Amino acid sequence: MKPRQWILMISLVLCLSVAVGALPQNGQLGPDGNGQTILMAASAPGSLMALVEGAQAGAATDPPPRPSEAERAAVANRPPIRTIHDARHVFAAIDIDPIRGELVAGDENNFSIVVYDRMTNTPPTAAFSEPRRVIQGENTFLEYVCGIYIDPESGDIYAINNDTLNWMTVWGRDAQGNVAPKRKLATPHTTVRMSIDEATQEIFMTVQDDHAVSVFRKSAEDEESPVRLIQGSATRLADPHGIAVDSSAGLIFVTNWGTVADRHYDTDAPTTLNRGEGKANWPVGREANIPGSGRNEPPSITVYRKDAQGNVAPLQVIQGPNTLLNWPTDIAVHPERGEIFVANDTGHTVTVYSADADGNAAPIRVLQGPNSLINHPVGVKLDLTNDELWVANLGSHSATVYDITAEGDPTPTRVIRSGPADSRGPMLANVHTITYDTRREEILGGN
Repeated sequence: MKPRQWILMISLVLCLSVAVGALPQNGQLGPDGNGQTILMAASAPGSLMALVEGAQAGAATDPPPRPSEAERAAVANRPPIRTIHDARHVFAAIDIDPIRGELVAGDENNFSIVVYDRMTNTPPTAAFSEPRRVIQGENTFLEYVCGIYIDPESGDIYAINNDTLNWMTVWGRDAQGNVAPKRKLATPHTTVRMSIDEATQEIFMTVQDDHAVSVFRKSAEDEESPVRLIQGSATRLADPHGIAVDSSAGLIFVTNWGTVADRHYDTDAPTTLNRGEGKANWPVGREANIPGSGRNEPPSITVYRKDAQGNVAPLQVIQGPNTLLNWPTDIAVHPERGEIFVANDTGHTVTVYSADADGNAAPIRVLQGPNSLINHPVGVKLDLTNDELWVANLGSHSATVYDITAEGDPTPTRVIRSGPADSRGPMLANVHTITYDTRREEILGGN
């Protein structure tokens, strides 16, 4: 309660006390104009009524003048005293080009795409791995890059932004520097990962906040609408992140963090500007949430036919304590082996399941431990040509490589790093809030 409100409340209490016979110290009882007895409060300096009168007088004064444009500009341009920033590349998403021998990483921290030689193996004493090229700058339409795909035929690079710039950008394989993309496609806000079905020439995208999967034509651009949408309470989608297509089996696999809220999914649900108003198959936005329905469900993997659309139930749901799923952020499928690989961010694990697993199924293999160098893994990709498993580690500025059958605490066969071997990633990606812990003298950032 504000001080002025406290003063008025206290005066009201004193008035009520008079009605039952109590006399305030700085006031007297007297008649009003109608002959009724009321409180006649003194306005001596320091008295309660003097404070009330002062508060009422202050309420009638005009607010202070708005700062001038020059004063506002001076504040906006004021340099920081100190800056906390990770200048190194952060591997938030990766894909492998075995034909051209390249690893392509999406850097969510520095808004860039970084390309390395696939066979790079950074010595422990080296400061970092030298990239072949970097795409970065204001002309690129890149921000919070969290999804990467390489066209196996052309070598084109597809990149997804998770926030602020709602675009998927497409680049020629030799693009570098501060250049514009070949084309771009408007995507739903908080699109986080993608997988492309080359057989049907379709792009499958997970939409984090809207608990949806949007499907576009692979060649879509500009403001083109999706061709299909998976969304609704029956889908069991809950903060979906990773997605993988098994074209031969006709299935898509989606990892869910578990944060979800019920939502009005009827056709009249409200939409907001820049969230697909007037577009077909556009996800119903967060403004249609039902208040009080938010909850955290256990993380899961949900499986659908790749031609599924609408409010469709999954064919399989891998969920439960035996699964060891823990913020499952990315997923890859090995069709020939019938296996799915999952990067668990906060579990520091890569878990492997049978592709037909269902329910509270335990993984058939787990990669975890100090020798593995797996640290906040947020990306997992399979090089089916060379039988290699790649992991992007947000916590250690690295991409690590293993044999496709690795398990336990394996030593990587190669390591690509953007920083020293002993450097820890501050993981300052998409920071929403900052506060300071005075007792521990620590800065806390919410990502």
